[in-house]
Amino acid sequence: MAVGSVSYDIDAVKSTVNRHFTVTDVFLDAGVLTFVVAEREIKERFKQCLYELKEIGLIATARRDEGVVRLRVYPYVRPPRNNIKIPLLLGLVTVATVSVDGFLRSSSPLYSMVLAGYGGAQALLNGLIFAATLMAIIFIHEMGHKLSAHIDRVAASHPYFIPGFPGVIPTLGAVIFQKEPLANRDDMFDIGISGPIAGFAVALVVTFIAFETAVWIPPDRYAELLQMAARQGAVVEVPAIFILIGQLYAREGMVPFFMPVGFAAWLGMVVTALNLMPIWQLDGGRIFRSFLTRRQHMIASYLALGVLVLSGYYFMALLLILMMGRNVDIVPLDDVSPLSRWRKVSLLGLAAILVLSFVPQTRLF
Repeated sequence: MAVGSVSYDIDAVKSTVNRHFTVTDVFLDAGVLTFVVAEREIKERFKQCLYELKEIGLIATARRDEGVVRLRVYPYVRPPRNNIKIPLLLGLVTVATVSVDGFLRSSSPLYSMVLAGYGGAQALLNGLIFAATLMAIIFIHEMGHKLSAHIDRVAASHPYFIPGFPGVIPTLGAVIFQKEPLANRDDMFDIGISGPIAGFAVALVVTFIAFETAVWIPPDRYAELLQMAARQGAVVEVPAIFILIGQLYAREGMVPFFMPVGFAAWLGMVVTALNLMPIWQLDGGRIFRSFLTRRQHMIASYLALGVLVLSGYYFMALLLILMMGRNVDIVPLDDVSPLSRWRKVSLLGLAAILVLSFVPQTRLF
């Protein structure tokens, strides 16, 4: 039998499906081989069946139609192999932009006002530490996605780093492209959440490094430097996680003045929080779509955009609104099986990470 340009043995397909399901009917629906199955709980059965169908050049979808579960079989085109050249080039350029940015930040006169004898060598060292920690946060974030995709047997690209502008924003992060559809809602959730969790874990370590390397100064001196930093466009607001960790390092009558690695930790937290927003272009889009309907997800997306605007992320909100015009939806191959219960419970941890890492650019109230 042939579907499109792919020929296959229909008996082999029937045998594969019958190994995992109780088939009650088989027919062609508009030229698509369709199986009606008796099972209502199909998550693991479908996933194993899908793996076997891919081996013979086919893929399947599962939908509930008229009260029954139907499996439809289609040709499967294997994704092309990854090309390392462009990701490697972008990675090297991003390392350069982040390193230059780190040196520029480390050369701020504020540090020489705090540390006696602070000069070019110290600025270079602090710039390299900044670059290494920031790149680690972004790289491990993307590797979280990559590892999750590998576990779920989903083809994904190498990470594509996006260079930024030294002195403004050193990098716009990185992205990994999913090269084939996901099996079910659990996979959608796992791939979506794996990056933010991995990135948050590294950003947490970098935050501790920031406190370990901070210079402790009197509050009045800190307030003076803070005003100078604000006039230069430096970071003033900090995430709640900074305040909590600061309690572990508290020194009476003293406050921490961070070296540039503190900005790397800050930026890592900001990226984590923004990526958790339930907007389809972001990691949160997959997470929230895994248990929301399309309509519910769209409502959540627009509410999140409102939060971005109110908290000062105007450019990002505008960019996301323009991209939302494509009206893309994310649907797993198995659209029958719900998200597992423990993953729904883990959303409480997700909410905690969002609250702890979010940094408003303007006051919400």
